[in-house]
Amino acid sequence: MRKFFPFLFVFLFPVLTYAGTISGIIKDVKGTALPYASVSIKGTTRGTTANSSGRYSLTLAPGQYTLVAQYVGYTKMEKTVTVTEAGQSVDFELAVQELTLGEVIVKKGEDPAYEIIRQAIKKRNYYNDQVDSFSVMVYIKGLLRSGSMPKKLFGQKIEREEGDGLDSLGKGILYLSESLTQVDYSKPNKIKYKVISSRESGGGYGFSFPFFINFYQNNVSVFGNNLNPRGFISPVADGALNYYKFKYEGFFMEDGKMVNTIRVTPRRKNEPLFSGVIQVTEDDWRIYSTDLIAVKSQGLEMLDTLRITQIHSAVNAEVWKTKNQVLQLDLKQFGFHVTGSFVNVYSDYNINPGFGKKHFGRTFMKYDTAFNKKDTNYWNALRPVALENDEKQNFVFRDSVSRI
Repeated sequence: MRKFFPFLFVFLFPVLTYAGTISGIIKDVKGTALPYASVSIKGTTRGTTANSSGRYSLTLAPGQYTLVAQYVGYTKMEKTVTVTEAGQSVDFELAVQELTLGEVIVKKGEDPAYEIIRQAIKKRNYYNDQVDSFSVMVYIKGLLRSGSMPKKLFGQKIEREEGDGLDSLGKGILYLSESLTQVDYSKPNKIKYKVISSRESGGGYGFSFPFFINFYQNNVSVFGNNLNPRGFISPVADGALNYYKFKYEGFFMEDGKMVNTIRVTPRRKNEPLFSGVIQVTEDDWRIYSTDLIAVKSQGLEMLDTLRITQIHSAVNAEVWKTKNQVLQLDLKQFGFHVTGSFVNVYSDYNINPGFGKKHFGRTFMKYDTAFNKKDTNYWNALRPVALENDEKQNFVFRDSVSRI
């Protein structure tokens, strides 16, 4: 069971000899934690993602920084902090994003969302092909939890492994892993991975490659099309107007830029389509964020529900890239109930870095020495997503069992 969905995960921050830790919690104005909210350092591509309890942690060199907290559907908040070698707590309280309808132009009784989507479709190829090559550091934490497990399956008693970490009802952590990887990419399909460090509870080797979900492609691949062989049709695909209904929900202003919020609904069932919300910037028609859901009735295979949340941000004056990506999944079958999350933090983008001719050779995956032997102090210093208490305990428990 530990090997169920073994995916690889990745990351970024250099080890800081003299550093301070900023940590805290991100909530809404009612005090409810905002799971997987984003915290970034203004003016850089560095940042972190809160855990499922809304708690985050950042390790930074001494100095002054402006932290930016974001959550899809909420107004972002900035706080300036001075980092010393001593740790400090910085909490954020985000308000629900107030959308303005304003004086929108309605053509022939058509919802204005359709014209915005048409403009985004026109720019799709441009943004998809904008960058010839890039390098990025990626951190991914993968987690699968069991909510229930039957005693028997097809009349046969299920034999539990000793030390599987689950309670008598079959509840607990099935799989937990985190990794740090540098990814180098060049058109059309050259890619190279350098695994800096990786671990999973129990000390196994459940690696796979970092993945990028790209909504600028007509067909969106998720987990290598394992969840649908065709891929899912993007809300900004060339033929999106034939597959989706769109509803304009309003706009908000952020850093002088107008951001449109659009509700996405499939026109028909049994086709690989998303539902949810996509946000598109005015005038340049970029994807600002997504909060999209795939379900069984819309072609999702293996799982009951998959939710994909992304936040995009500027890497430079011209290029935006995905800053944070969270996948949340749910599966109920044969008495099993499994939930999971894969939290991705992308950092230190280098656009068109000028790779040498021999950079992409036959070896596309390289492992640092002792990549899977890093101790707790190493991970505590580098990890951009805080572990939950039971996740900490699971690593300790599984590691102790693996040494027996």
